[in-house]
Amino acid sequence: MLEKEKKENPKNYLPVFIENYADFLKLYVNDNQTLFNQMEPRVNARLEKLKNGNSNSPYYLYTQADMHLQWALCKIKFGEYFTAVFEVKKAYSLLLSNQKKYPDFKPNLKSLGLLHTIFGAVPDKYKFGAKLLGLKGSIDEGLKELNSVMKDENFQFKEETIIMYTLLVLHLQKDKTTAWNMIENTNIPLGDNLLNYFIAATVASHTGKNDKVISLLTNHPTGSEYYPFPFLDFLYGNAKLNKLDSDADVYIKKFIVNNKGRSYQKEAYRKLAWYNLINGNPDVYKQYMQQILQVKDAPTDEDKSAQKEAEQNFIPNKELLKSRILSDGSYFDKALTVVNNIKPEKLTRSRDQIEYYYRKGRIYDELNNADDAVKYYLLAIQKGQSYDYYFAANACVKVAAIFEQQHKKSNAILYYKKAIELDKDEYTNSIDAEAKAGLNRLGE
Repeated sequence: MLEKEKKENPKNYLPVFIENYADFLKLYVNDNQTLFNQMEPRVNARLEKLKNGNSNSPYYLYTQADMHLQWALCKIKFGEYFTAVFEVKKAYSLLLSNQKKYPDFKPNLKSLGLLHTIFGAVPDKYKFGAKLLGLKGSIDEGLKELNSVMKDENFQFKEETIIMYTLLVLHLQKDKTTAWNMIENTNIPLGDNLLNYFIAATVASHTGKNDKVISLLTNHPTGSEYYPFPFLDFLYGNAKLNKLDSDADVYIKKFIVNNKGRSYQKEAYRKLAWYNLINGNPDVYKQYMQQILQVKDAPTDEDKSAQKEAEQNFIPNKELLKSRILSDGSYFDKALTVVNNIKPEKLTRSRDQIEYYYRKGRIYDELNNADDAVKYYLLAIQKGQSYDYYFAANACVKVAAIFEQQHKKSNAILYYKKAIELDKDEYTNSIDAEAKAGLNRLGE
């Protein structure tokens, strides 16, 4: 269709924009370094072509801006942060110019809403640099802009805007209820759209709806007419592992065989290791953990965590691991049954003893049993504060959040500060960021 349009209407430059969109989505789906390397000359050539378009069209600056924005997101994915900032700056400047020229052109607000939300979420230590570059915004401002255009039934990017809004609300505002309601109530069409299956399944996964992940991905369409999307197999296998299904390994192995990208390769081997350990095969657990060390890239937080676990070179306690996996799937009652059957006095390793109290605290917290959650979090902190395992520091953040909800301000401040002070072998950035956000809320 695009080739036909280019031949019949050579002065229509929207096919150039759509081709870039396709490359951008392919790269995000398969995370492939070769495709990333091939994209740069294509992006530059397409941008030059777009400059030949009709400069009196609202699409003239908009398409250039969105192409710079797509390329910035690709660069961020592949760790080229410095040059990505300048792509973002170009996109933002073009969008602001277009907004002045065409204030009623709704696609401007779709992309500006995304950027304003992201600028609003920039960590404090980078805010000065962002302001120097003229990158200003707030989460509320950006979400308001997105909300204003996605209500228009005839908006040509309505579906994309709904998806952006949902993911931003989920990951930046941590509002699971609103995010899932967006999936449930906005009728994002599934049909033959694998990207929309991915969005629905990933939001379900992040909002504790593991059974929904399984039902969505059991029914997703397959076939050679679809662009390969192996990550869906990982999501499916992981959801089945969270439920302790016996065939979980089948889908994780399928992902490893078909995945040509960098992300989740280490994490997939870790999940296969876990599957084998909880099914009574500690030797196979060791083999898969060794496989993690053979994989070069660790682009995601999950891959980095898998790498650390492999480097620690010890076998976790099987029952503690089982309770962690069930908790990951939000099967908290089952997780509590497993952990309650563990005799803490029989745990010989200090790490296992600390994790035992931490896991109980997390489970009671998720079950909204604040008293028991606080009791076990405090035990985890007491037993773990002289070690660098992350359990004590994260328990500090979690117990501080409970105290904050209970309006026990001084207690909350004490434990947020303690979370930052304690050494942690994993999740340092996320624990510190959560603690600092808590202290900011409390005026510290």
